[in-house]
Amino acid sequence: MSIESANNKIIKQIISLGDKKARDESGLFVVEGQKQVSEIPGDWPVEYFVTAHDSNMPGGAKTYIVSQDMLRKISDTDTPQGILAVVHKKHYDIKEVLKGDRGLFLLLDTIQDPGNLGTIIRTAHAYGVKGVFISKNSVDVFSPKVVRATMGSVFKVPLFQECLPEQIMAEFINESIKTYALAINSNMYVSDTKFADKTALIVGNESKGIGDSILKAADYSVKIKMLSDIDSLNAAVACSIALYEASGQISF
Repeated sequence: MSIESANNKIIKQIISLGDKKARDESGLFVVEGQKQVSEIPGDWPVEYFVTAHDSNMPGGAKTYIVSQDMLRKISDTDTPQGILAVVHKKHYDIKEVLKGDRGLFLLLDTIQDPGNLGTIIRTAHAYGVKGVFISKNSVDVFSPKVVRATMGSVFKVPLFQECLPEQIMAEFINESIKTYALAINSNMYVSDTKFADKTALIVGNESKGIGDSILKAADYSVKIKMLSDIDSLNAAVACSIALYEASGQISF
């Protein structure tokens, strides 16, 4: 089916999904680009595809054909790659995600940079993280910039958005998950830490770090060993190093 008018309801919906409120109300978000769209799992619910190419998309979802000019108007990027998909958010059972004898988890406290959050989710996927818990006041995980930065990993790791960290910490305790907060004033290095078989790393805000109440509630605080006088690292970089160290000790 071809769409030529900018007043078409499909075009209007895609544009509206650039806003968090519309994403929350509809339960939908936009995935742009050939690589990103190709990463959508076969069992993931797709509402429809929009493409500038007259071709059938996988999964049986509706496909709408638009001009390149129209695609540029509805795209969040300066150079759209000819295709986007509108997909449903997926909801996970926290009890199912946390169960088991081993596992690596992430709790993110007020991560506000889209690139950081997307990179953290992609790294979490790379190192076998079983669930990522994202606090309130963090950037929306389903915003276009975050989704792009995950490079498809948004579909591969269970994500829990707008969490209350205190409640997630309580869930960790119930499941015997030890918590390790990344904090620059810790006396223990990540590289010297013996991580538990069920471990949750806590990563804080880019400038303020982890909130005091969460830091105090954590079982341990750890920091990255550095060989220069730099006092901190980018949140995504620090998280990546800690995940590398922890995942090497936890057999999945």
